[in-house]
Amino acid sequence: MSEQIIDSKVISSHNLYLTEKVESLLQNKISWDSISSANIITSEQASIISKGEPTPEYIDALMNVAENVSTVETLQHTLALVDDATTKNVSLLNNFDEKYLNTLIKLLSKDDETIQLLAGRIIASKLSNVYHVTPVDYTPVFQWVTNLLDSENMDVVDLASQYIQGYLSAIPLRTEFYRNCDGVSKIINVLVKRSPNSQLQYQLIFSLWLLTFEESICAEINKTHNIIPVLIDIAKSAIKEKIVRVVLQAFRNMLEKAPGANMIPMLGNKMVPFCETLLGRKWSDSEITDDLTYLKEELSKNIQKLSTFDEYSTEVFSGKLEWSPPHKSEQFWKNNAERLNENNYELLRILTRLFSTSTDPTVLAVACNDLGQYVKYHPEGKKFIQDIGAKQHIMELMTHEDPDVRYQALCATQKYMLHAW
Repeated sequence: MSEQIIDSKVISSHNLYLTEKVESLLQNKISWDSISSANIITSEQASIISKGEPTPEYIDALMNVAENVSTVETLQHTLALVDDATTKNVSLLNNFDEKYLNTLIKLLSKDDETIQLLAGRIIASKLSNVYHVTPVDYTPVFQWVTNLLDSENMDVVDLASQYIQGYLSAIPLRTEFYRNCDGVSKIINVLVKRSPNSQLQYQLIFSLWLLTFEESICAEINKTHNIIPVLIDIAKSAIKEKIVRVVLQAFRNMLEKAPGANMIPMLGNKMVPFCETLLGRKWSDSEITDDLTYLKEELSKNIQKLSTFDEYSTEVFSGKLEWSPPHKSEQFWKNNAERLNENNYELLRILTRLFSTSTDPTVLAVACNDLGQYVKYHPEGKKFIQDIGAKQHIMELMTHEDPDVRYQALCATQKYMLHAW
């Protein structure tokens, strides 16, 4: 599947939360002559708005109102008219120059949800229907929309995901979005913790897929956000083919554009057997089979290059620790314990973080084991383990309800105590 311009009319059709508000607002009446009398618009512009014919002059007049009035009701109604007109006739979006976009961006900070959502949707409509982006600062837009992903109202979260799709349709804005807001983290949070329905899953992953068309993003997105295991889990349980398709296309982009950054994590997350399992199913979409075949073949060529430490580090990054051979191998720890210091103790920090983020007894037990083995073979690292709070976590786990967690915590503590702290 190639990149595509997203039709904002299509992506918003299933969510009536804002649509119903717009329909209600359009039933209201505004005295445009009164607004003209206040010298906000000319009498000619008031007449144009009153006629309601969706022309460029109509949009100009409405945006003049949006820029210069402050009353919530008038702003809501004005933006509803703009949204309605540009949804029905996307060519009217050609009128949206730097001035109009900055007006809409300013309205995102208004203390009114409807005004914000309408302004955000009009911006999304503009960006999803152009190849060349009007040069304004979109950072406030990205920060605003990603904050919506934290909303308790899942309709608002859904709208935000649609807007992000629209914003990322503008190719020049993808890197800016990735660098200037925590959008990917918030997308992953919704996917993992908010139990999104299939449509919302698709919209969020679609945005991740759009980001993977940028080589620089592919080179770091998994290292920074650990998206590979998240997307594998979603694809395994996905009901809709379109979810599987967009996951695989994101993986393909990542492997093609940044193999050095993604080959080992994909192998470590067992993507080859994942592909083999999915290839055993029947798919109506031939692109799914093509992508699965490509991923399997490319990864299989490199599987022999995966070292034991590569496998171990990838498992730690995934957060899904299990009793795989390296954890119990004295030789492994003798050879590799000091390597946990690499990249500013990155693996040690992740293992410690798992004590706070995981409730899985196996994960907790394995993490205790690994930190105990680390200090056994690299006692110089004990102070750092204490400084980052790992020692305290492990001692607390000595009273855990699971017997294996208690045992591994006790063993790790004994290794710590072999030498004075």
